Amino acid sequence: MRRREQSMIYHEDKPSGTTFPIIIILIAMAAIVGSLVLSSGHPASARIWVPRSAGP
Repeated sequence: MRRREQSMIYHEDKPSGTTFPIIIILIAMAAIVGSLVLSSGHPASARIWVPRSAGP
């Protein structure tokens, strides 16, 4: 009979390196949404300066 080799498989607790980018993305999305909400509440009227004509 052949002896079956058993490999030792263990799961190492590694700190996940994906949590930091996800937190940065969420903060950026919150800042974008917050700026959109603040800017939509105050519609700015467009002001155009038209010089007076020097005619009669």
